[in-house]
Amino acid sequence: MPEILNTIRSSLVLWKTTDSTIKTKTNILKAFALSKLTYYSYVENFKEEELNQINKLVEWFLSAPNNKNASGFQVINLMRTKRARYPLKVGGWNIWNIELRQLAQKLWIINQFILALETKQTNSSHHKSWEYQIQKNKFTSRYLKENLDEWNKIRITKAIFNNNLTSIKNENGQPLSLVEWYTTIQDQNPTIPKTEFQSSLNLRGYSYNQLFNNILKIKDPKTRDTMFRFQARCLPINYLHNKQCPLCKEDMSKDPYGHLFFSCKKTKQFIKINKLKNFIYITTGKGKNWHHTRIRQNNNFINRITPKLSPTAKKDQEVNADYANHRFHKEYFEWNYKAIDYDLTRSFAYRNLMALILHNIWIWICNQIYSEDPLTNESLSYSSLLKKWHKLATLEYIKKAKDLKNLSAKDHNNFKDPKILLTSTIKLRKTTANYYCIPESSLPNIISFDQFI
Repeated sequence: MPEILNTIRSSLVLWKTTDSTIKTKTNILKAFALSKLTYYSYVENFKEEELNQINKLVEWFLSAPNNKNASGFQVINLMRTKRARYPLKVGGWNIWNIELRQLAQKLWIINQFILALETKQTNSSHHKSWEYQIQKNKFTSRYLKENLDEWNKIRITKAIFNNNLTSIKNENGQPLSLVEWYTTIQDQNPTIPKTEFQSSLNLRGYSYNQLFNNILKIKDPKTRDTMFRFQARCLPINYLHNKQCPLCKEDMSKDPYGHLFFSCKKTKQFIKINKLKNFIYITTGKGKNWHHTRIRQNNNFINRITPKLSPTAKKDQEVNADYANHRFHKEYFEWNYKAIDYDLTRSFAYRNLMALILHNIWIWICNQIYSEDPLTNESLSYSSLLKKWHKLATLEYIKKAKDLKNLSAKDHNNFKDPKILLTSTIKLRKTTANYYCIPESSLPNIISFDQFI
């Protein structure tokens, strides 16, 4: 095992230097590390010490800073192992549970053997031996006895009570795949562990289970990753609980996330709240989606922006959704947790824009806390953000236009007339501009697809 882990660790070091999202890192970890381990557990299970070494390897790859030091594992774990094993749609990292993975693999082997009995294809010597042991109900193979018992437990949970020994199949009538076996075992424990803050989100009018589904629909990978990490509470600031803010030197109590992003004086100075409100108003539909009024207060004009609620929107109500337990009404826009509450009725543009804003604030916070030479920029550049916003829209439009062209090349029946592709592209251009709330003229006018290939 030490030699195997060293080989895997060496291959992961090369990937560790890249700046990847959690989803990408998880896929790399499964493809280049954890999948290799399954070949060594067909017969014997890993020992507890070996499982601990594997978990440490996972923690290092997902939680440690991007460097080539793969030894020592002196890292601040960003998410507990139990939570990390849950799917992305509920705020986990979708990491395999190696113990369950081993069991799933053995159950798959047993199920394939029983399928061979059904189809009378028990040609190998060990299959014939297993068949004899089952017929006589006398087991000399510990492997067969233990895993057949586990297989029968799953059979009972699926309410399969016939006396015939038949393989367990899915809804399509096919024997369960390895992935389906793993999911079946995992679903037997549906409880989703949450952090203290995530538990407080189970409030009236707030659907925690839909939160991450909505986040996963954000288009840009980097901004989606930052929003996911924020809501999953796995940014590298968890160690700052009950400590002094490294920026403004105030006490952060139990919520460094809320303080650093919403309450810190330095952060507020950086984002310029009034400019932020105006930027959101401009980039998410202006009068189409928002009411905008200017209030004079102490010789200053303050922008008051309130969303226009559709007739089908759920009734307005007081929702206690911010960590400081302040009461507020939904119609008032403030820079706090409510602003990134994706459970509210929000447009496509709003959700993607808030992720972009949060991502750029996080870049600034990281630079201020961790950089040896922090940037001296005093405020967030909204002109740069606007350029990024238009770039996101353009890239999305070009990608979908390419997909449309490829579809037209394959589907000759629906694209017999060349004008159909042109009409579909024009419609796509209007739809993209509407989604991102930008002028249609700001998107490229695709005459020839070749310029984008």
